[in-house]
Amino acid sequence: MRELKAVIFDFDGVIANTVPYYYKATKKMALEIGAPFTEEDNLNYQGVPRKVLINDLLARTNKVLTELEKEDLGNRKSNYYRDLIKDFTSEQMLPGMLTFLQELRAAGIKFGIASSSSNAPFLLERFGIRDWFECIVDPHSLTKGKPDPEIFLKAADGLGVRYENCAAIEDGQAGLSGILRTPMFSVGIGQGEIFKQADWQVKATEELVASTLLEKFKSK
Repeated sequence: MRELKAVIFDFDGVIANTVPYYYKATKKMALEIGAPFTEEDNLNYQGVPRKVLINDLLARTNKVLTELEKEDLGNRKSNYYRDLIKDFTSEQMLPGMLTFLQELRAAGIKFGIASSSSNAPFLLERFGIRDWFECIVDPHSLTKGKPDPEIFLKAADGLGVRYENCAAIEDGQAGLSGILRTPMFSVGIGQGEIFKQADWQVKATEELVASTLLEKFKSK
């Protein structure tokens, strides 16, 4: 008998309103190397490993860099981003998300984070909810990035919950593709063809309600 015991969250664009700040940081770095980078690009690269992003941006230029130089470039982007988020408060949580978490927590649901961002623990501390999450997957521990489902399976393993008793929430196309390759109940935040494939599609985080998730999970 399936029973919802854990919810695994992507972080950027699901819990925190970080997407515009990723754009600013990446755009700044992209300009420095002469690579075009648009807001649409930023959405398409949500959840994609940093190394893939750097390689793709360099492919838009005539530059050839060593692996060490690529790593330095990625670190530069990360430093720009960290500088932008250093003063975040719970005001930067997405609408309705704090209430949704509180409702799930009251129902005894476990929480995990499956994010390609290494800044999730820092921001959860800033939001005052770090101890609500029993498992935060270290993205550097992965052998494959999204859209591979490894990060979601690893989060469930860390929580000690069977995959079929988990729900996973994503706003990125790559991440949702990964969830759809698991037995987990999928929640997609966004519009587009792939989001229609989710078990529950919402347009924005304020549509997330714990009682609705529990009801949809049971009826699947």
